[in-house]
Amino acid sequence: MLGLISKPASASTLRALPTLTGVWTACRPSSSKRRSIRRVDYPWKVEMLRDSWEFMKQDMVNYFRTQPQRDSTVQVKGLPWPRFASKDEILEGGALPGLIARDGPERRIMLNKAEMEAVAFDEPQGHLSHLFKGRLFKIHVEDWIEECVVVDCSTHPVEQELYFVRFARHVPGKMSTLPIPVSLSGLWGCPGYHGGGHVDLSMPTIMCECVGERIPPPFIIDVSKLKLEEPYGKITLRDIKRMLPKDGTTRFSRSYSLDEEVVTCFNPKSIGESPLPADWQDPNFTHRGGRYHLTYTGFWPRQTTRE
Repeated sequence: MLGLISKPASASTLRALPTLTGVWTACRPSSSKRRSIRRVDYPWKVEMLRDSWEFMKQDMVNYFRTQPQRDSTVQVKGLPWPRFASKDEILEGGALPGLIARDGPERRIMLNKAEMEAVAFDEPQGHLSHLFKGRLFKIHVEDWIEECVVVDCSTHPVEQELYFVRFARHVPGKMSTLPIPVSLSGLWGCPGYHGGGHVDLSMPTIMCECVGERIPPPFIIDVSKLKLEEPYGKITLRDIKRMLPKDGTTRFSRSYSLDEEVVTCFNPKSIGESPLPADWQDPNFTHRGGRYHLTYTGFWPRQTTRE
């Protein structure tokens, strides 16, 4: 049977094509050439396209201004360390041992291991988060609350697992020095990035001295105006000094000169490769007890590099 056609057409404009069922159908020949149809530019449409971004931008600004203030404080619950219990016994029980020291008596506590690991490893395949040591922890244990920061922790070298956490009390009025992480924003609008440059975060953390009741949240640096210059474009600590809290309770570490480069934008092709020095050692294999080794002493091949 022939396919149904909505309106008659001449034989010169129709042709019959076979189908899988053996039935011949009629179709109209077409061309792959695309035709761009010029539509009418109405004045009201042109005005809306021109002014819509300003209204949308103002709505976005108003939305973010009405949001609550950024705060990186974490509220966790804990239990006192049982008497005569070792760290290994606490780990076997599924808890995380911890110690709170400085500016008061030492307190040994147990924390929720899964909860603390979710805070310490905030990326699925990432290492220990920089924010883990740069935020305030409020630990609720029975009838008392301890405000402290993480100064040290013991982790698995590969897996996302915590073994021990050491805290230091943060007392308002006394100085606590801790690393505040840095994040970038506006990378897709960076002129240097679109010009073929490489945007590098030279300082993932900035050491800050805090004396107030709150620890400042991570610094978010806008690189939408960073240009590719010679020898390279840069954003220094002096440029982001305005991002510190207005109350003056936080400042950059006194070891900085404010000329340190936080973000740089450079052309990778303009930097030549230089060989590593003969005494260079990979810092990823260094720990407090020495260095990690890939072989064991006493087995073949015999380890001769152990210090």
